[in-house]
Amino acid sequence: MQKKYLKLSKFLTDHYKIILLLFLIFSVLSILNLKNLKINSDLLTILPEDDPIVLSLKEEEKTKSNSSVLITAFFIDENTDYKKVALDYYNNLKELPDFNGLAKTDLSLLLSYGFLNVSNSKLIDDLVKNLESTFDSFSKLNPYDFKSFEYINTTLSLLNQVDTNFKASNENDPLLGYYTLSPDKKVMVMGLTFLKPTSDLNFVKSIIPRVKKISQNISQKYNIRSGLTGSYIYDYEANETVNFDFSITTYLSMFLIILIFYITFANLPSTIIVFISLILSTGISLGISTLIFKELNIITSFVAAITLGLGIDYGIHITSRLISEYKERKNYIEALSITYETVLIPLFYGVATTILVFLSLILMNLPGFTQMAIISSIGLIVFFINMIFIVPVLFYPFRNMILKSYKENKINLWFQKLGVYIPKKRRFILTLLPSVIIFFSIFGIINFSNFSYTPPGLAPTNSESIRVFNELAEHFGASLFNDLKFIVKIDEDSDKIIKELKKSPYIEKVESYLDVLKKQIGDFNKLKLKTQEISKLVNDPFSVSVLKKYNIYSDTLKIIDLASKSKNQKDFILGITSLIPEELKRSIMITKNNQEYFIIYVTPKISLARDNGLKYFFDSVGKYRERFLGERKALYYIMKLIEKKFPYVIVVSIILIGILTYMSRKSLNETFIAIFGLLFSILATFGIIYFYNIKATFLTVISFPLIFGIGVDGYIHLFHAIDEDKVHYWHTLKATTLSFLTTMSSFITFQLSRGELLKQFSLTMVLGVFIVWLMTVIYIPALKIKR
Repeated sequence: MQKKYLKLSKFLTDHYKIILLLFLIFSVLSILNLKNLKINSDLLTILPEDDPIVLSLKEEEKTKSNSSVLITAFFIDENTDYKKVALDYYNNLKELPDFNGLAKTDLSLLLSYGFLNVSNSKLIDDLVKNLESTFDSFSKLNPYDFKSFEYINTTLSLLNQVDTNFKASNENDPLLGYYTLSPDKKVMVMGLTFLKPTSDLNFVKSIIPRVKKISQNISQKYNIRSGLTGSYIYDYEANETVNFDFSITTYLSMFLIILIFYITFANLPSTIIVFISLILSTGISLGISTLIFKELNIITSFVAAITLGLGIDYGIHITSRLISEYKERKNYIEALSITYETVLIPLFYGVATTILVFLSLILMNLPGFTQMAIISSIGLIVFFINMIFIVPVLFYPFRNMILKSYKENKINLWFQKLGVYIPKKRRFILTLLPSVIIFFSIFGIINFSNFSYTPPGLAPTNSESIRVFNELAEHFGASLFNDLKFIVKIDEDSDKIIKELKKSPYIEKVESYLDVLKKQIGDFNKLKLKTQEISKLVNDPFSVSVLKKYNIYSDTLKIIDLASKSKNQKDFILGITSLIPEELKRSIMITKNNQEYFIIYVTPKISLARDNGLKYFFDSVGKYRERFLGERKALYYIMKLIEKKFPYVIVVSIILIGILTYMSRKSLNETFIAIFGLLFSILATFGIIYFYNIKATFLTVISFPLIFGIGVDGYIHLFHAIDEDKVHYWHTLKATTLSFLTTMSSFITFQLSRGELLKQFSLTMVLGVFIVWLMTVIYIPALKIKR
């Protein structure tokens, strides 16, 4: 027995009260800091704040009129008074704090005021014809020509009808232009805007439930159905999902780990002590992380479950050996000293390798991955210290109760039999296991080579935002929600650019600003003729009073004058941008880097949300990629960065595993066994999930360093144990198996998460850890121990 371990054991037991007091104070201070913990589900937090992609997107968000709109859909029928529904809804919304107003939904209504948007065009034609007859009659007025008076009476009657139309529009439909009906008249859509952005998660969490309540009240009142979609509710649901997943995975992981621990050691006091240590270790880890980062991102939101699964490993190794030695020697200090002598160095190399593998994520140079590397490393250090030093100190006052464990002996007997069974089946294991692993590894390489840019969403597929979105797509047409915005400089040849864009096999349709406007105002030549006719109406003294009455006289004059003087439609559009409201202008034009651009709408031929459509689409547009606007372009660049940088993490992880394994074992043979064993384990994992249609995505590839870190710990322990006596080897088989089992139990809790993204990651990790268990507990003894 080495004296340094005996001195360490005596120091811990002699001063256990002071150590526990200091540990408790530090734990409380760390846990109190958790009240400031926030979880941000925004995928853009993966990137640096000053990244050009983030800056560009933020600039676009400032200029886009519909960047942050909460869409309310009312599913109506022919008996629904949708105008009344819209007005009632709006009146209730006005009571909400920070409600900015309704978004304009009808472009044609915004393009002009007055006669250009009178619904009955026949009324205009009749009115103009009668005006012509009236002017002619006045010029040849004959008191005995009763026909002249007929023209005048008809004209006055028509003008009165125009007046009535405007008045009726104002009274009966004051929200005209603030709602849109689907072509089948079965859905009414209204857009809500707020003074605070979607990035203000506290505001989002408070406003969405209140809007939902108002929508539900309106639905009940009019016996219709309603739903919400758009950026506000999607961010709300995503954040709620991440928070739910964080809570359920953390608490359930603790429960499963403690259940496994209790079944293994069958001692209530020791189980309670380890459980308390788990809670405190988790609290300290998250408390320190909160102090450093203030919030968790989409990747680090499940790091608590990861560190729980990994951190308990050290507790299992220490507890298993300590209980065994204490039962045999009946001297706690001596038992603790021997425990440290046999397992401390392998545990240290195991945790050091795992931490360094995690820290290799920093090479990605992406804050999201850097945060995960640091938080995971902090968690592992905290768990290592607590399980190696604090748990034995906590055990000390209750050391006599530990001797009452019974079930552990039965479990030890099972692992003794396993330890004897493996060498007997050596040839079978060495033939079958590598063959299966290599077979699936081939498909794993295929999976990695087709890195997916379209991971499943954070929000569950049955969430309200996605369900309503899909329903609106059915009623309005999928292209309405699948279009991408593309920008062209005002002085560029847009026709040439559009022609080049259409060469992409993944683009179905490209509509220029001219095309979009044509849909709203019709053919420009006809518009010009119409405005020339209407100019007569505007100059007529009878109609001027009506136009002025409804404050549309000056705007009508400007539009008529602009249309009559414009040479072509492009001139008209450029001119009309100075007349239309600013919010409409933002949907036609955008300013970037002090340069004005027109917006073009591109309709993809494929879905950008599945089957790697995002990658195929943006890869196909080549040099025009930068001209697209919106989050989908940002998502494409995030995935491209991860795909490009992650191989460096893998290479560095392999090198670190090799160095530390060699430092621990001083054996090149064992070093290569560990490296290739782990590498093929992960490839086989991705080969198996390939058959479950789970792709290599930004989240599933994180399993690479995680499995590396988890697996190398097992390899180092097994290598050391095989060189020791049989009893130590059997205990290591048990401790390593239980470590892998608790880790798997942590990750399997993610199957209860709401989002498909974490479920896929969960299955990847559980399969990966199981394969690593086969390659350590089964394959290594078969390889190194001969009958």
